[in-house]
Amino acid sequence: MVKVGLQYASVWSFLAARSIVSLACLFLLYFVIKYREKVKFVAPSKSELIKILFVGVLLQVSYLSFYFLSIDSNTSPGIVTLILGFQPLLTPFLCGQRLTLRSFLLLSMGFIGLAISLFGSSEMDKIAFLGVFFSVVALLSISIGTVLQANISHHIVQNMFYQSLLSAPIFLVVSMYCGGNITWTLEFCISLVWMSIVVSVGALLLLMYMAKQDGASSVSVLFYAVPVLAYFFDFVIFRNGLSVITILGMVIVAVSVIFYRKLR
Repeated sequence: MVKVGLQYASVWSFLAARSIVSLACLFLLYFVIKYREKVKFVAPSKSELIKILFVGVLLQVSYLSFYFLSIDSNTSPGIVTLILGFQPLLTPFLCGQRLTLRSFLLLSMGFIGLAISLFGSSEMDKIAFLGVFFSVVALLSISIGTVLQANISHHIVQNMFYQSLLSAPIFLVVSMYCGGNITWTLEFCISLVWMSIVVSVGALLLLMYMAKQDGASSVSVLFYAVPVLAYFFDFVIFRNGLSVITILGMVIVAVSVIFYRKLR
């Protein structure tokens, strides 16, 4: 979806538009939960607010910026996805967690399954230094941000609302400074809605909730399933075929995720 949207907008214009739509959604969600559901949001202390905003810089600014830049570079999306696929292996290390041999083998199995599915369905022939560099920075940003987010006790919607209040002005200023542009087409609008609401609000809320409940290392393995599910929905919705290699990789990922989660 990012690749589609970037055909009609510059990186920073796309990110600015995404941040505005996401902020609007979170604004509505925040007040619905606060006034209709009668949830009492506790104002964070200064130190807690700094931590919340720092995580926002990692997840809402750094990760998204470098992910979009890596997709916009001359590096194949499959390569970018493969690099980000190291997150489940990296997260336990960042958490200071010692993996059992079985856990390590299941994580490795998931990465191998991801690689097989990517080689079966994605172009993997274009590699650019900047694209690889941006992907690595995006990997570090989301990995560290997920670990830190798991230790924040405040309401998830409240956290994301504060974080979006920080990220939206940043992307707007950068977009205006860089002279970005958008061609408003149906394809761009679909890509914008997907990245703003489904990914940046829905998926990220789910990630934060699960990280808080189960721990960052337990949740990170689900990142193997994200591109696999994208292939599945691409097949169901757009009737794009799946190769035998891709299906094999999907099965390996599913088995590794299921058994790894049972270990937790």
